Amino acid sequence: MKNLPSILLIILFIFVTNSKAANAISDVATKIHKTLDEQLAKNSKRYGVVGQSVLILKNHQPIYQGQHGFANIELGVAVTNKHLFPSYSVTKLFTSVLIMQQVELGNIELTKSIRTYLPYLPKHWHKITVEHLLSHTSGVPRYFDIAMAKRHFLPNKKAVFMSLVDKPEHFKMGSQNNYNNTNFLLLSAILEKQTAKSYQELVTDNIIKPLALKNTGHVSAKDIVKNMVTSYRGVNGTLRKNTNIDWPEYTFAHSALYSTAEDLTTFITALVTGKFVNEANLLKYWHAMKLTNGNDGRYAFGFEYSFEDGYYHAGHDGGNQVKLRYYFNPDNNADNYTLAYVTNGNTHGVWTDVLAESVMSIIAPKQFKIATLKTQFISAILEQNTNELTSIYRAISKHFNGDVVAIERFILYRAYAVKYASAVKAAIPAFEFLVNKFPRSENAIATLADIKAAIAR
Repeated sequence: MKNLPSILLIILFIFVTNSKAANAISDVATKIHKTLDEQLAKNSKRYGVVGQSVLILKNHQPIYQGQHGFANIELGVAVTNKHLFPSYSVTKLFTSVLIMQQVELGNIELTKSIRTYLPYLPKHWHKITVEHLLSHTSGVPRYFDIAMAKRHFLPNKKAVFMSLVDKPEHFKMGSQNNYNNTNFLLLSAILEKQTAKSYQELVTDNIIKPLALKNTGHVSAKDIVKNMVTSYRGVNGTLRKNTNIDWPEYTFAHSALYSTAEDLTTFITALVTGKFVNEANLLKYWHAMKLTNGNDGRYAFGFEYSFEDGYYHAGHDGGNQVKLRYYFNPDNNADNYTLAYVTNGNTHGVWTDVLAESVMSIIAPKQFKIATLKTQFISAILEQNTNELTSIYRAISKHFNGDVVAIERFILYRAYAVKYASAVKAAIPAFEFLVNKFPRSENAIATLADIKAAIAR
C-alpha cells in the first residue's frame, strides 16, 4: 500500500493531461465555429446572400451547423434550422439513386437504348443509352427551353417527347456535356415503366420514408408550405422576389425539390454508407462517361463529379443557390466531408463554389489547398489588398509548380468568380491583375477589354 500515493499521482497526472488536451481541442473547435459563423456573415455582406443554412460533416459526424440572414426580408424573419429551402435540381440525385437501385436489381441496363424501355420514342434516338441520359451527353432537344419560350408546359411526359420528334438534336451524341432537363424527364419515364410506380411513389417509398426525411419533398409554385423561405434573385444589384416556375408534377425528377441542410446530408450519408446500393457498386457507378474526343465528362451517373486536392467531389447544385457535396479521399475511407450549403438567393449571382470553398478552407485548409487559395484570392481582390495579392500569387505559382497555363487559368476563373459574385466593376482589379502577370496573353487582354466595354455600356 506504500506505493498508493504514487499511483494516485500518476492517475491524477493522466487525468489533468487528458483534461488539458480535451480543453485544447474544445477551444480549437470553438474558434473554428466562431470563424465559420463570421464567414457566413461575410458572405452575406460581400455577395448579398439573403439567408443561408450550412451543415458540414466529417466522416459522417456533424462538426458545424450555422445559419445567417433572413428567410424573408420584408417581414424580417431570421433563418433557423427549421426553415425549408428550394433545392431545385438537387432532385436529380434522387432520380440517379433510383436508377442505381434498378440497375443493381437488373431491371435497367446502362448500355441499352432508351427505346428498349420506351419504344414510342423517336426512331432516330435509338443509339442513345441510359448512360447518355445520366451523363448529359445524349444531345436530345431541350424541352425546357421550348416550354419557357411558349410559357406553357405540355400535359404529360409522353406529349413532351412526341413534341421533340422533329426538333434538331442539341449536339452530336456523346460529343459534349450539356446540362439538359429532358435527360432526367426520360429517366423518370423509364423508371415508371420498369417499376409500374409513379416517380413520386418511388421517391417516397425508396428515399423519403426509409430515411424519415420530414422536411423534404416537391412543390409547385402555387403551393403554400409551412416554414418555406422566400426565394430572391438579383436584378442589376437589387434583390427581387423570385418568380418561381409552377412546375407540373411530371417534372419533379429534375426540379421543384425543397429540403433542409440536415435532410440533404442525411440523404448523401445514406448513399455513401450503403443504404441505397452496395458501396462497391456505387464506386463503379461514379465514373465519368468519356466523350468522343477521349476526355472525361463532368458527370458521373448524374452526379456533378470532379477531383481536386486529393478528394473526389460528388454532388449537385440547385438553382445556383444550393450546393450539396460529398468529398472523399479514395485512399482513406475515414477521410471524408459532407457539405450542404443552402441559400434563398443573392444580389448578383455568386457561384455556389465560392460559398462552399469559403467554409471548406476554414474547416480543413491543409486538405483543401486549392479552395483556400481561391478564397484568399477573392478576398484580396475585394479588399484591394495588394500586398496580400502578391503573396497569394507566389503561393499559386508554387502550388502549380510554375505551370503558366494552370496559373493563368486559375486567375482567369477567379476573376470571373468575382464578376458574378460582386458585379462587373468589382472584378476589374482581378482582370487587370491577370493582364499584369500575363501581358502577352491575348486571352487575358481581350477579356479585360470585354469587361471594361461591358461597364461602359
